[in-house]
Amino acid sequence: MSRTLQRSRVTVLFLVIVWLFYGLRLGVESIYGEEFVLSLFVVRFSHLEYVWTWVTAPLGHGNFAHLLFNSMLALYLIPPVERALGPAKTSVAYIVGGALCAVIGTVLVVLVRVPFLSDATATGGLGSSIGLFVLWGLSLRHYWSHRNPPLAESGIIVKNSTLFGILLVISLGGIAFDIWRKSAGVPFPGLGHHYHAVGLVLGAMMSEVALFD
Repeated sequence: MSRTLQRSRVTVLFLVIVWLFYGLRLGVESIYGEEFVLSLFVVRFSHLEYVWTWVTAPLGHGNFAHLLFNSMLALYLIPPVERALGPAKTSVAYIVGGALCAVIGTVLVVLVRVPFLSDATATGGLGSSIGLFVLWGLSLRHYWSHRNPPLAESGIIVKNSTLFGILLVISLGGIAFDIWRKSAGVPFPGLGHHYHAVGLVLGAMMSEVALFD
C-alpha cells in the first residue's frame, strides 16, 4: 500500500480530502445539526439547486465504515487511471464525472422508484464511490479487450469488457433489489447501486472523449 501511495499523488490527495471532509462533517453536525449537514454534503432530489452538493457529495461519507471501504476502493481504482491519464486529467475526470453522476443518479433513482414507492422523491446520496465508479468505467472501457490485471494475478482470467458487464448487471440488479426491500419493508442498508450504474456508463462515455494521449 505504501508503494501505491508513493506512486499516486492523486490517491494521496483524494484520501486526505475525504478524511478531512469526514471530520468536517462530524464537526459541523455536532454544532449545527443534521439538516444543515445534509444541505452541505448530500445531493438530494428535493434540493438539486444546491449545486455545491454536486461536488461535495462525491467526497463525503455517511459513517466510518462507508469511508473506510471507499478508501480501500480508491487504492485499487485511482492508481491505474492516474498512470493512463496523469494527475490533472484524473482529478478532472473524478470531479466532473462525480458531479454528473451525483445529479443523474439522484434523478434516475426517483424516476425508477416513483411507480413503486410513495416516498420516492425523498432520496439523496453521498459517497466517493459516486466518482470512483466513473473512474472504474473509464478505465475498463479504455482497456476493453485487455485482461483485468488484479484478477489475472489471482488466477482469474477475465477481460475488462466482461468485468464491466458483470458490474453493470450487479448494479442494475441492486436497483431492483433496493426497490423490493423498500416496498417490502426489509431492513437492509442501501448501497447506492443507481450511482454505481450511472458511474460505470458515464466513465465509459468519458473514455471516448479526448482524455487519453
